[in-house]
Amino acid sequence: GRAAVLAGEWLGQSGAMQERRDRLEAGLMQLIPGATRNGAAGMRLPNTLNLTLPGLRGESLVIALDQHGIACSSGSACKSGSPEPTHVLKAMGLSDEAAHCSLRLSLSHHTDDEAIERTLSVVQRVLTERSTSVRFIGCK
Repeated sequence: GRAAVLAGEWLGQSGAMQERRDRLEAGLMQLIPGATRNGAAGMRLPNTLNLTLPGLRGESLVIALDQHGIACSSGSACKSGSPEPTHVLKAMGLSDEAAHCSLRLSLSHHTDDEAIERTLSVVQRVLTERSTSVRFIGCK
């Protein structure tokens, strides 16, 4: 019962969450030339963003961002840790390479403007540092 009450309260925050998601998407697309959204521009969850980032292996980016306190995932939610490209993104028409170069970020009702700005700042830092990082594996 309590979960239903909380869900009802949080539904009213979906517009603000969508605005933050869109700001995060726009910022990432500005930082990473050639980045593309996986999925529709409209009619999508207000809290989820999945992008293909050319030349950036999703799994490597997840590790690099995690080292800076940013939690994210590569591929789709259905991937569940498999090293194979996610079947969901492939069914959407992505190649194996594009699927491996995908990153998924999810927001919550706790995500505020500061978190969006911090995430973009950390991504910029990781991209700047990646040329000296032996942990970072580019897409193949």
